[in-house]
Amino acid sequence: MIPAFLQRPSANRTLAGVLVAIVVLMSALNPQRFPTIGNLISMSYQLPIIAFLSLGMMVAMVSGGINLAIIATANFTGIVMALLLRAVAGDAAEEAGAGVALLAMGGGLAAALALGAVMGWLIAYVEVPAILTTLAMMTLLNGVNLVITKGYTLSGFPEFLLGVGNGMLGPVPIPFLILIAVVMGMAVFLRRTRTGLGLYLLGSNPIAAGYSNLHVRAVLVRTYALSSAFAALTAFIMVGQLNSVKANYAESYLLVSVLACFLGGVDPFGGTGTLTGMVLAVVILQVVSTGVNLLRMDPFFIQALWGFIILVLIAAGFLGERLREVRRLRAARLAQQAAPGSTVGTGP
Repeated sequence: MIPAFLQRPSANRTLAGVLVAIVVLMSALNPQRFPTIGNLISMSYQLPIIAFLSLGMMVAMVSGGINLAIIATANFTGIVMALLLRAVAGDAAEEAGAGVALLAMGGGLAAALALGAVMGWLIAYVEVPAILTTLAMMTLLNGVNLVITKGYTLSGFPEFLLGVGNGMLGPVPIPFLILIAVVMGMAVFLRRTRTGLGLYLLGSNPIAAGYSNLHVRAVLVRTYALSSAFAALTAFIMVGQLNSVKANYAESYLLVSVLACFLGGVDPFGGTGTLTGMVLAVVILQVVSTGVNLLRMDPFFIQALWGFIILVLIAAGFLGERLREVRRLRAARLAQQAAPGSTVGTGP
C-alpha cells in the first residue's frame, strides 16, 4: 500500500517537480561541485546500476510478488562470468578478446535466467509465496557465492568488459546508453506484449487473470526470469566499473530498489506502476545520494534515510486507505439516513 498521490495520473508531474526542487536545492548547497558536467557524467555512470535493479524489482512487484534475491543473483552472475573467463582463458583472462568476454557474459546471463525461472516455477507451480521463495534463493546464493569465492574478491576482467562499465561513446557513458535502450525496450514490452500487459492484470486481479486466457503460471515464470535478467545487466555494469566481483557487493541496493518502486508508484500488492514513474524515482534517488555524498555527510545516514522514507510511504498509504474507508462508510450512512422512509438514527 502506497500513498494515493503516487498512483494518480498527475503523479509523474509531481515526481518531476520534486526532482527539479532537489536539483535546485543540491546546487544551492554545493554550487562548486554539484551543478557541473563532471558530476553529471559521474551520475550517468552510477544511475544504471540502481535503475536495472529497480526495474527488476518493478516487474516482480507489479505481478504481485517481490524479488529479494536480485542482488545475490547479480553477484552470482558476476562470479559465473569470472569462473568462465578463467576456465577459457586461464591466467590470461585480462588479455581475453571480445569473443571470450561475450561468452562469459552470455554464460552469466544464462545462469541468471535459470535462477529466475526456478523462482518463478516455485511461485507459480508449487505455490510458494514469492517473499519466501526469493528470500530462500537469496540466502542460498549468498552462501554459494561465499563458498565459491571463499570471501575473496575476484578480479582481472578483460578490456571489453571494462569498456561496458566505464567506456564512453562520444560525451555519453556507455552504461547510460545501455540504460536508455533498455528503458525503451521495456516501454514496448509493458504496453505492447501479452506478457507485459498480463503482469498488470495478474497483479491487480489474479482470479480474473486466470479466466482471461492468460497463462498465469507461464507469465510468472517469465516475470522472474526477466527480473533476474536485470540482475545480470547490473552485474555487467558493476564488473565493468569495479573490475572485480565479490559475494556481497551492493547489498544495500536491495532497499534502494524497493524504495524506487514505492516512490515510482508501484503498489507492493501488485497491479499498478508506470515505467515513467520508476525512471523519475530512480533519478531522484541518485540525485539525493550524490548530493549527500558531495556534502560529505555520513554514508550511513543515507541508508537510514532510505529506510525512513519507506516507512513513511507505507504508513501514509495505509492511513490514507483507512481514512478513505471511513469517508465511504460515513457517506453511505448519510445517504441511507436521507433516503425516503429511512428509520436509521430515529427513535421508536
